[in-house]
Amino acid sequence: MTEQSAQENINQPTDNEPIPTVVPERHLTPEFPDAPHGVTFIGDAPAAQPARPKRHKPTNREVPLPKPQVKQTFPLLTVISALRTVSVSFAAAVMAATIFMWWTSPDFLPAQARRDLAPVQATARLISAATPTALPTPIWYNRVGILAGHSGMTSPSGGKRDQPDPGAVCPDGFFERSVTEAVADRAAAILRGRGYTVDILEEYDTRLNGYEAAVFISLHADSCENFGYGGYKSTYPAARTLIRDQDSRLNECIRANYEGITGLPFQPGSITDNMLLYHAFRKISVRTPANILELGFLSYDRNLLQNQPDRLALGVANGILCFLEAQQP
Repeated sequence: MTEQSAQENINQPTDNEPIPTVVPERHLTPEFPDAPHGVTFIGDAPAAQPARPKRHKPTNREVPLPKPQVKQTFPLLTVISALRTVSVSFAAAVMAATIFMWWTSPDFLPAQARRDLAPVQATARLISAATPTALPTPIWYNRVGILAGHSGMTSPSGGKRDQPDPGAVCPDGFFERSVTEAVADRAAAILRGRGYTVDILEEYDTRLNGYEAAVFISLHADSCENFGYGGYKSTYPAARTLIRDQDSRLNECIRANYEGITGLPFQPGSITDNMLLYHAFRKISVRTPANILELGFLSYDRNLLQNQPDRLALGVANGILCFLEAQQP
Protein backbone atom coordinates (compact mmCIF):
# COMPACT_ATOMS: atom_id res chain seq x y z
CA MET A 1 0.00 0.00 0.00
CA THR A 2 1.41 3.19 -0.99
CA GLU A 3 1.83 6.11 1.37
CA GLN A 4 -0.93 8.06 -0.42
CA SER A 5 -3.43 5.26 -0.06
CA ALA A 6 -2.67 4.94 3.56
CA GLN A 7 -3.30 8.64 4.12
CA GLU A 8 -6.69 8.43 2.30
CA ASN A 9 -7.73 5.51 4.45
CA ILE A 10 -6.97 7.50 7.55
CA ASN A 11 -9.20 10.40 6.35
CA GLN A 12 -12.10 8.13 5.35
CA PRO A 13 -14.74 7.70 8.12
CA THR A 14 -15.45 4.22 9.28
CA ASP A 15 -18.85 2.79 9.80
CA ASN A 16 -18.51 3.03 13.55
CA GLU A 17 -17.65 6.74 13.64
CA PRO A 18 -20.45 9.37 13.71
CA ILE A 19 -20.72 11.85 10.84
CA PRO A 20 -19.72 15.32 12.09
CA THR A 21 -22.16 18.21 11.73
CA VAL A 22 -21.15 20.92 9.35
CA VAL A 23 -20.89 24.14 11.27
CA PRO A 24 -20.88 27.42 9.34
CA GLU A 25 -17.94 29.64 9.79
CA ARG A 26 -18.18 32.20 12.65
CA HIS A 27 -18.30 35.19 10.31
CA LEU A 28 -21.50 33.82 8.79
CA THR A 29 -23.26 33.78 12.13
CA PRO A 30 -25.56 36.84 12.71
CA GLU A 31 -24.54 38.97 15.63
CA PHE A 32 -26.93 39.72 18.46
CA PRO A 33 -25.26 42.22 20.75
CA ASP A 34 -28.29 42.46 22.99
CA ALA A 35 -28.88 38.72 23.34
CA PRO A 36 -30.05 37.62 26.77
CA HIS A 37 -27.52 36.46 29.24
CA GLY A 38 -26.88 32.75 29.12
CA VAL A 39 -27.39 32.33 25.37
CA THR A 40 -24.31 30.92 23.71
CA PHE A 41 -23.77 31.36 20.04
CA ILE A 42 -22.61 28.42 17.98
CA GLY A 43 -18.89 28.53 17.54
CA ASP A 44 -18.28 30.79 20.54
CA ALA A 45 -17.89 28.01 23.04
CA PRO A 46 -18.49 24.26 23.34
CA ALA A 47 -22.17 23.44 23.34
CA ALA A 48 -21.85 21.51 26.53
CA GLN A 49 -20.47 24.45 28.45
CA PRO A 50 -23.13 25.71 30.81
CA ALA A 51 -24.28 29.26 30.27
CA ARG A 52 -23.46 31.65 33.05
CA PRO A 53 -25.04 35.06 33.44
CA LYS A 54 -22.59 37.73 32.63
CA ARG A 55 -22.68 41.43 31.84
CA HIS A 56 -22.66 42.02 28.13
CA LYS A 57 -19.69 43.98 26.94
CA PRO A 58 -19.66 45.40 23.45
CA THR A 59 -16.92 44.01 21.27
CA ASN A 60 -14.84 45.89 18.82
CA ARG A 61 -17.04 44.56 16.05
CA GLU A 62 -20.24 45.97 17.60
CA VAL A 63 -21.29 49.43 16.44
CA PRO A 64 -23.00 51.48 19.21
CA LEU A 65 -26.49 52.65 18.33
CA PRO A 66 -26.97 56.43 18.04
CA LYS A 67 -28.67 58.11 20.95
CA PRO A 68 -32.22 59.32 20.24
CA GLN A 69 -32.48 63.04 19.60
CA VAL A 70 -34.83 64.90 22.01
CA LYS A 71 -36.58 67.76 20.25
CA GLN A 72 -36.53 70.90 22.35
CA THR A 73 -39.69 73.01 22.44
CA PHE A 74 -40.19 76.63 23.46
CA PRO A 75 -43.94 77.11 24.08
CA LEU A 76 -43.72 80.67 25.51
CA LEU A 77 -41.61 81.93 22.63
CA THR A 78 -44.00 80.31 20.16
CA VAL A 79 -47.05 82.00 21.75
CA ILE A 80 -45.37 85.41 21.81
CA SER A 81 -44.34 85.07 18.18
CA ALA A 82 -47.88 84.10 17.20
CA LEU A 83 -49.42 87.05 19.08
CA ARG A 84 -46.97 89.45 17.47
CA THR A 85 -47.83 88.13 14.03
CA VAL A 86 -51.57 88.50 14.69
CA SER A 87 -51.21 92.05 16.06
CA VAL A 88 -49.10 93.20 13.12
CA SER A 89 -51.59 91.70 10.68
CA PHE A 90 -54.52 93.38 12.47
CA ALA A 91 -52.78 96.77 12.52
CA ALA A 92 -52.03 96.50 8.83
CA ALA A 93 -55.67 95.62 8.10
CA VAL A 94 -56.94 98.62 10.12
CA MET A 95 -54.57 101.00 8.35
CA ALA A 96 -55.58 99.67 4.96
CA ALA A 97 -59.28 99.99 5.81
CA THR A 98 -58.81 103.54 7.10
CA ILE A 99 -56.92 104.63 4.02
CA PHE A 100 -59.57 103.02 1.85
CA MET A 101 -62.36 104.93 3.64
CA TRP A 102 -60.53 108.27 3.50
CA TRP A 103 -59.71 108.20 -0.18
CA THR A 104 -62.60 106.22 -1.58
CA SER A 105 -65.53 108.18 -2.96
CA PRO A 106 -69.09 106.96 -2.28
CA ASP A 107 -69.38 106.68 -6.06
CA PHE A 108 -66.90 103.81 -5.89
CA LEU A 109 -69.79 101.40 -5.30
CA PRO A 110 -72.09 100.55 -8.18
CA ALA A 111 -75.41 102.38 -8.33
CA GLN A 112 -77.37 99.21 -7.53
CA ALA A 113 -75.22 98.52 -4.47
CA ARG A 114 -75.79 102.07 -3.18
CA ARG A 115 -79.54 101.66 -3.63
CA ASP A 116 -79.46 98.37 -1.75
CA LEU A 117 -77.50 99.92 1.13
CA ALA A 118 -79.78 102.97 1.45
CA PRO A 119 -82.42 101.23 3.69
CA VAL A 120 -79.68 99.87 5.95
CA GLN A 121 -78.11 103.31 6.35
CA ALA A 122 -81.50 104.87 7.09
CA THR A 123 -82.17 102.27 9.79
CA ALA A 124 -78.74 102.88 11.33
CA ARG A 125 -79.47 106.61 11.52
CA LEU A 126 -82.81 105.95 13.24
CA ILE A 127 -81.19 103.65 15.78
CA SER A 128 -78.44 106.16 16.46
CA ALA A 129 -81.00 108.92 17.01
CA ALA A 130 -83.12 106.74 19.30
CA THR A 131 -80.18 105.66 21.49
CA PRO A 132 -77.72 108.56 21.70
CA THR A 133 -74.17 107.73 22.66
CA ALA A 134 -73.03 109.09 26.00
CA LEU A 135 -70.60 111.98 25.55
CA PRO A 136 -67.97 113.18 28.01
CA THR A 137 -68.99 116.14 30.13
CA PRO A 138 -67.61 119.32 28.54
CA ILE A 139 -65.47 121.61 30.68
CA TRP A 140 -68.00 124.43 30.25
CA TYR A 141 -70.98 122.40 31.49
CA ASN A 142 -71.19 124.28 34.83
CA ARG A 143 -69.93 127.63 33.55
CA VAL A 144 -72.06 130.78 33.25
CA GLY A 145 -71.01 134.04 31.64
CA ILE A 146 -72.68 137.29 32.78
CA LEU A 147 -71.75 140.43 30.87
CA ALA A 148 -72.31 143.70 32.75
CA GLY A 149 -73.36 146.08 29.99
CA HIS A 150 -70.96 148.99 29.23
CA SER A 151 -68.43 147.84 31.83
CA GLY A 152 -64.69 147.88 31.22
CA MET A 153 -62.33 150.30 29.58
CA THR A 154 -61.76 148.71 26.16
CA SER A 155 -63.40 150.27 23.13
CA PRO A 156 -64.76 148.29 20.14
CA SER A 157 -61.70 149.29 18.09
CA GLY A 158 -59.33 147.90 20.70
CA GLY A 159 -58.12 151.26 22.01
CA LYS A 160 -58.41 152.60 25.55
CA ARG A 161 -60.95 155.11 26.72
CA ASP A 162 -60.01 157.86 29.11
CA GLN A 163 -63.17 157.14 31.08
CA PRO A 164 -65.36 154.01 31.41
CA ASP A 165 -68.47 153.95 29.26
CA PRO A 166 -71.44 154.76 31.52
CA GLY A 167 -74.09 153.71 29.02
CA ALA A 168 -77.40 155.60 29.15
CA VAL A 169 -77.27 158.56 31.57
CA CYS A 170 -80.10 160.44 33.30
CA PRO A 171 -80.00 164.24 33.79
CA ASP A 172 -79.18 163.86 37.48
CA GLY A 173 -76.25 161.50 36.77
CA PHE A 174 -77.90 158.12 37.31
CA PHE A 175 -76.38 155.84 34.65
CA GLU A 176 -76.86 152.43 33.14
CA ARG A 177 -73.50 150.80 34.02
CA SER A 178 -74.10 151.25 37.76
CA VAL A 179 -77.21 149.09 37.43
CA THR A 180 -75.72 146.35 35.26
CA GLU A 181 -72.61 145.92 37.43
CA ALA A 182 -74.62 145.72 40.65
CA VAL A 183 -77.04 143.12 39.24
CA ALA A 184 -74.26 141.05 37.63
CA ASP A 185 -72.29 140.83 40.89
CA ARG A 186 -75.34 139.73 42.89
CA ALA A 187 -76.57 137.21 40.32
CA ALA A 188 -73.07 135.70 40.14
CA ALA A 189 -73.01 135.27 43.92
CA ILE A 190 -76.33 133.39 43.84
CA LEU A 191 -75.15 131.03 41.08
CA ARG A 192 -71.79 130.41 42.72
CA GLY A 193 -73.64 129.45 45.87
CA ARG A 194 -75.36 126.74 43.80
CA GLY A 195 -72.02 125.33 42.64
CA TYR A 196 -71.64 127.03 39.25
CA THR A 197 -68.54 128.74 37.90
CA VAL A 198 -69.43 132.30 36.89
CA ASP A 199 -67.45 134.70 34.73
CA ILE A 200 -68.33 138.37 34.98
CA LEU A 201 -67.43 139.78 31.58
CA GLU A 202 -66.85 143.33 30.36
CA GLU A 203 -68.55 144.84 27.33
CA TYR A 204 -65.62 144.24 24.99
CA ASP A 205 -63.90 141.53 26.97
CA THR A 206 -61.26 139.64 25.00
CA ARG A 207 -62.58 136.40 26.52
CA LEU A 208 -65.72 136.76 24.42
CA ASN A 209 -63.96 135.40 21.34
CA GLY A 210 -65.09 131.77 21.08
CA TYR A 211 -66.46 131.87 24.65
CA GLU A 212 -68.03 128.56 25.68
CA ALA A 213 -70.42 128.24 28.60
CA ALA A 214 -73.67 126.59 29.55
CA VAL A 215 -75.30 130.07 29.50
CA PHE A 216 -74.27 133.54 28.37
CA ILE A 217 -76.37 136.58 29.27
CA SER A 218 -75.73 140.28 28.74
CA LEU A 219 -77.42 142.76 31.12
CA HIS A 220 -78.44 146.28 30.06
CA ALA A 221 -80.94 148.99 31.03
CA ASP A 222 -83.05 151.16 28.75
CA SER A 223 -82.84 154.92 28.27
CA CYS A 224 -83.73 157.55 30.82
CA GLU A 225 -86.23 159.14 28.43
CA ASN A 226 -89.74 159.00 29.84
CA PHE A 227 -92.08 157.19 27.44
CA GLY A 228 -94.89 156.95 29.96
CA TYR A 229 -94.41 153.20 30.49
CA GLY A 230 -91.81 150.84 31.84
CA GLY A 231 -90.94 147.17 31.48
CA TYR A 232 -88.17 144.81 30.42
CA LYS A 233 -87.06 143.27 27.11
CA SER A 234 -85.42 139.93 26.44
CA THR A 235 -84.32 138.20 23.23
CA TYR A 236 -81.73 135.83 21.74
CA PRO A 237 -79.39 135.84 18.68
CA ALA A 238 -81.45 136.28 15.54
CA ALA A 239 -78.65 135.49 13.10
CA ARG A 240 -77.97 131.88 14.13
CA THR A 241 -80.12 128.78 14.02
CA LEU A 242 -77.73 126.01 15.13
CA ILE A 243 -79.03 125.92 18.72
CA ARG A 244 -82.19 127.95 18.23
CA ASP A 245 -84.18 125.59 20.46
CA GLN A 246 -81.78 126.19 23.38
CA ASP A 247 -81.73 129.94 22.82
CA SER A 248 -85.52 129.97 22.80
CA ARG A 249 -85.86 127.90 25.99
CA LEU A 250 -83.33 130.13 27.78
CA ASN A 251 -85.32 133.19 26.73
CA GLU A 252 -88.54 131.65 28.04
CA CYS A 253 -86.93 130.84 31.40
CA ILE A 254 -85.53 134.38 31.73
CA ARG A 255 -88.88 135.98 30.89
CA ALA A 256 -90.93 133.78 33.21
CA ASN A 257 -88.68 134.23 36.28
CA TYR A 258 -87.64 137.85 35.79
CA GLU A 259 -91.20 138.99 35.19
CA GLY A 260 -92.55 136.90 38.06
CA ILE A 261 -90.05 138.28 40.60
CA THR A 262 -89.81 141.93 39.51
CA GLY A 263 -93.43 142.41 38.39
CA LEU A 264 -92.25 144.32 35.30
CA PRO A 265 -94.19 143.79 32.06
CA PHE A 266 -92.60 142.45 28.89
CA GLN A 267 -92.23 145.02 26.09
CA PRO A 268 -91.73 143.04 22.85
CA GLY A 269 -92.52 146.01 20.61
CA SER A 270 -89.38 147.92 21.60
CA ILE A 271 -86.84 145.16 20.87
CA THR A 272 -84.27 146.74 18.55
CA ASP A 273 -81.81 145.45 15.95
CA ASN A 274 -79.01 146.32 18.37
CA MET A 275 -80.39 143.63 20.64
CA LEU A 276 -81.07 141.04 17.95
CA LEU A 277 -77.65 141.56 16.34
CA TYR A 278 -75.74 142.27 19.55
CA HIS A 279 -71.98 142.29 18.93
CA ALA A 280 -71.19 139.67 21.62
CA PHE A 281 -73.51 137.18 19.91
CA ARG A 282 -71.14 137.16 16.94
CA LYS A 283 -68.07 136.51 19.12
CA ILE A 284 -69.10 133.73 21.49
CA SER A 285 -69.13 130.09 20.46
CA VAL A 286 -72.06 129.03 18.32
CA ARG A 287 -72.69 126.26 20.89
CA THR A 288 -73.26 128.67 23.79
CA PRO A 289 -76.94 129.48 24.52
CA ALA A 290 -77.23 133.27 24.75
CA ASN A 291 -79.62 136.00 25.84
CA ILE A 292 -79.67 139.79 26.17
CA LEU A 293 -81.83 141.34 28.88
CA GLU A 294 -82.86 144.99 29.25
CA LEU A 295 -83.55 145.14 32.99
CA GLY A 296 -85.95 148.10 32.76
CA PHE A 297 -86.20 151.81 31.92
CA LEU A 298 -83.93 154.13 33.87
CA SER A 299 -86.76 156.64 34.04
CA TYR A 300 -90.03 154.82 34.64
CA ASP A 301 -88.53 151.86 36.58
CA ARG A 302 -85.88 153.85 38.41
CA ASN A 303 -86.90 152.93 41.96
CA LEU A 304 -86.57 149.23 41.17
CA LEU A 305 -83.32 149.58 39.21
CA GLN A 306 -81.60 151.89 41.65
CA ASN A 307 -82.82 150.60 45.03
CA GLN A 308 -83.61 146.91 44.57
CA PRO A 309 -80.67 145.30 42.72
CA ASP A 310 -81.00 142.13 44.84
CA ARG A 311 -84.53 141.60 43.51
CA LEU A 312 -83.38 142.06 39.92
CA ALA A 313 -80.44 139.68 40.47
CA LEU A 314 -82.73 136.99 41.88
CA GLY A 315 -84.91 137.21 38.77
CA VAL A 316 -81.83 136.83 36.53
CA ALA A 317 -80.32 133.96 38.54
CA ASN A 318 -83.60 132.04 38.75
CA GLY A 319 -84.08 132.37 35.00
CA ILE A 320 -80.63 130.89 34.41
CA LEU A 321 -81.20 128.08 36.91
CA CYS A 322 -84.54 127.29 35.24
CA PHE A 323 -82.68 126.63 32.01
CA LEU A 324 -79.67 124.82 33.49
CA GLU A 325 -81.61 122.43 35.70
CA ALA A 326 -83.86 121.45 32.83
CA GLN A 327 -80.73 120.54 30.83
CA GLN A 328 -79.43 118.16 33.47
CA PRO A 329 -80.37 114.44 33.20
